[in-house]
Amino acid sequence: MLDFVRKHAKSWLVKVALWIIVIVFVGWGGYTYQSRHETDVALVGDHYITVGEYNNSYNNMIEAYRRQFGAAFTDDLARRLNVRQQALEALIERYLIMKGAQQLGLAATTDEVRQKILQIPVFVSEGRFDTKRYEGILRQMRMTPEMFEQQMAEELTAMKIQSFVKRRAVVTEEEIQADHHFNRDQIKVDYVLFDPKSYEDRVEINDAAVQKFYNDNQNRYMEPEKREVTYVLLNTEEMARDIPLREGEAKAYYDDNIRQYEHEKEVRARHILFRVLPDAPQAEIDKIRANAQKVLDEVKGGKDFAELAKKNSQDEGSAPKGGDLGFFTAKQMQVAFSEAAFALKPGDISDLVRTPYGFHIIKVEEVRPPRTSPLEEVKADIEKAIKLQKAQDLAYAKVRDLRDLAYARKDLAKAAGELKLQVTGQTWLELNQDESESGPFPKQATAKIFELGQADISDIIESPQGLALAQLKTIKRTQAFPFDGVKDKVTKDYRADQAKVLAAKKAAEVLALAKEKGNLADAAKSQNLSNRQTDFFSRQDPDKDLKLLRGESLGKLFDLQQTRQFPDAPLELGNRYVICQFQGQNPAGAPTAEESTEISSRILRQKQSALWEAWLGDMKRNTKIEKFKDI
Repeated sequence: MLDFVRKHAKSWLVKVALWIIVIVFVGWGGYTYQSRHETDVALVGDHYITVGEYNNSYNNMIEAYRRQFGAAFTDDLARRLNVRQQALEALIERYLIMKGAQQLGLAATTDEVRQKILQIPVFVSEGRFDTKRYEGILRQMRMTPEMFEQQMAEELTAMKIQSFVKRRAVVTEEEIQADHHFNRDQIKVDYVLFDPKSYEDRVEINDAAVQKFYNDNQNRYMEPEKREVTYVLLNTEEMARDIPLREGEAKAYYDDNIRQYEHEKEVRARHILFRVLPDAPQAEIDKIRANAQKVLDEVKGGKDFAELAKKNSQDEGSAPKGGDLGFFTAKQMQVAFSEAAFALKPGDISDLVRTPYGFHIIKVEEVRPPRTSPLEEVKADIEKAIKLQKAQDLAYAKVRDLRDLAYARKDLAKAAGELKLQVTGQTWLELNQDESESGPFPKQATAKIFELGQADISDIIESPQGLALAQLKTIKRTQAFPFDGVKDKVTKDYRADQAKVLAAKKAAEVLALAKEKGNLADAAKSQNLSNRQTDFFSRQDPDKDLKLLRGESLGKLFDLQQTRQFPDAPLELGNRYVICQFQGQNPAGAPTAEESTEISSRILRQKQSALWEAWLGDMKRNTKIEKFKDI
């Protein structure tokens, strides 16, 4: 496929960065288990997703996240993002999309794929397409040219079918107007707040009532279910220490990943910020500029920059440090700021620099020129990374064999003994316990263990320490704590519960009185309650005291009008109650062209997303999908 591209590769000038290549929805190969059932993860229509295919999809997704987040992407973040499930769902959706494309006649053609590759920035050396670089980078990504071209075909197909589905979305002028008024029409109200905490001292406590509250709410005082497991952990860091490296292996890794060790020019600077609000009137801008110029004159007159920054800068993060921003690259700062800072030499001070944040005075302290870390400088880290990857591969092979044998023997300890592995430990787990108390089991793995039956053996578990396998030994079911052990907590909860009842009752009484009098302020005054009045506010720009109104309560508030000044019942405001009286309405004017464009774009995105999800949902409902393994 696409032999034309490869044969004539050197005649094409392509401009792409390496990261474009990392597209997740690809994975080939696999390994053999004892039966077909164990080599497949799922069935989509008539296509089986293999374990190897899934593993490659998962690894590519992990790599994509690492490229996106850098050092911020940790194992814990991967678990919280549920990357394992993402990888499987991505593969399922991939095959649903391919199936739908075939049905609609939208599969990418060979010519379309060739043109796509010729337009992507990729694999250029000295201004020319380099076939060796092309194949070398693909090898690094564990791909062949055929696989890459297949991937491009699938990407193009997905883009075509998404375009086909999403272009049915249309936004009308009526929808724009309705959204504009829904979010920006303003209302003004009088209101009285009722906080249950103010009523707690009025609650009468007696043992019989507290005991009944406990009996009626035992589900609030349950001891969590616990599971006891035996486990084997293969610690990859420990294994990595004993793994040898071949001569030149670190050098090859360094050459293949040279961009990883290239560092852009960096500047260390201080600044003094004078904030200017985006909608500030010109008179205020001129006033702030004059103040900034006065401080700039002091700086250039020889006064200490750091002390002036501490005194005058409105950047809360850097002001206490004398305005010090540390080292940064040009891309890390707003364009105008970077242009000014990177044009200065160490010790130089800028004129006033205007950015969307306001006016800045910048002083450059130090400049680091662009450089590439030499191999000697990073060799230790490279060797550690290579060893760790090899240890992970070795650990995976061992834990896979352990799992297969443990399934066959129905006993993890016996299987570990036959493979000359040690049972690492035995521990009790709770579903929501802190990870620091759950041994090698992250929360996601603990949740899977709680789905096991007695004596069941888990699938392979990834943990910060390495790879593990566990067998469930004992189940201790959830049960209520004895009343005497939780009496103080029950009493506190009972008091809070009854105080909320009293607050709701009082709010309803005052609301009824306000309706009778036709005036909330008078009703509040007669009950020695504080009545407040808002300024005009909207859903988009809520009142500071009423911003916790949500859902039905918020809708009832904005339903108020001159002919219906009071809500039917008190509104819930978080844990409090509020009653209010309509005082005025301020409809939004017609949206500006800019506002209409923003609203239209937002509604269009929502509609397109809904159409796409609906299409995928239909494909899922009309396609046989069967998952053979928990991920």
